[in-house]
Amino acid sequence: MYYRQTLASDCEIRGVGVHSGADVCVRMTPAEAGAGVVFVRTDAGGVEIPATLDHVGPSYYATVLERGDVKVSTIEHLMAALYALQVDDIRIELDGPEVPILDGSSRPFVAAVLDAGLKELSVARQYITVVRPIVVSKDEKRISVYPCREYRVTYAIDFEHPLLDYQELTASLWNRDSFVEKLAPARTFTFEHEIEALRRAGLARGGSLDNAVVVAENRILNPDLRFPDEFVRHKMLDLTGDLSLIGYPLRGHVVAYRAGHDMHSRLARCIVDSTDRWYLTTWADGPEAQGTTASEASG
Repeated sequence: MYYRQTLASDCEIRGVGVHSGADVCVRMTPAEAGAGVVFVRTDAGGVEIPATLDHVGPSYYATVLERGDVKVSTIEHLMAALYALQVDDIRIELDGPEVPILDGSSRPFVAAVLDAGLKELSVARQYITVVRPIVVSKDEKRISVYPCREYRVTYAIDFEHPLLDYQELTASLWNRDSFVEKLAPARTFTFEHEIEALRRAGLARGGSLDNAVVVAENRILNPDLRFPDEFVRHKMLDLTGDLSLIGYPLRGHVVAYRAGHDMHSRLARCIVDSTDRWYLTTWADGPEAQGTTASEASG
């Protein structure tokens, strides 16, 4: 909690990309303090793409990083796991365009990282501590962050579907075990009537009931849900992965209504731009301390 962390050893994980359908091998290795999270496309000449907002590309169905013509997509489940486990510095090599979907959740990534072990570095971790509300809205969608001593999320979804309808959940995710137990197992989901349109658009080529919850008109095609409210829990998982691209862990209460990747990204950018509404501090400084802004720290 006080110091930056990296992996204690290498780890490897293999699987298929949910949208590309490509088989991909991901190899995660330790990195030096301050390196951040960096993706490396070994099949594209070793192009390195830092996991930062500056490299986020447009997408509504997954979170995409890009550098020139080289992309890495569907990073959010892995990024959520790294954020929750407080892995600050890591090199992620992959031989394809997309992080594998695995079972559609963060749980396999959590298991791989914990199996590799964590190593504490000698540099203090810094946190964005929100002191004034930041609010973003678009039509009926809303997302905001309010001052809070920890990372807390309240998320509500509201679908015009009898099996989903309205779901709301509040969870404190500051404790690693809370994420591992409450959010990591929650799988991505889609509607059966959308699958054909996705495939016509060249997406969902690797999708199946093994890696996504599929909602039909009057039933869920998978045998069982992992939680009665698995849908809203997965949205909270996605949010955590998307906010990790700010580059610093967040001390704030995020409240979201009918949001998604686009709104998550809008909030992340708004946080970075609203330097009068937060301070950058170490854990020891506490949320009341007046640290520096992110722009001051980087410039």
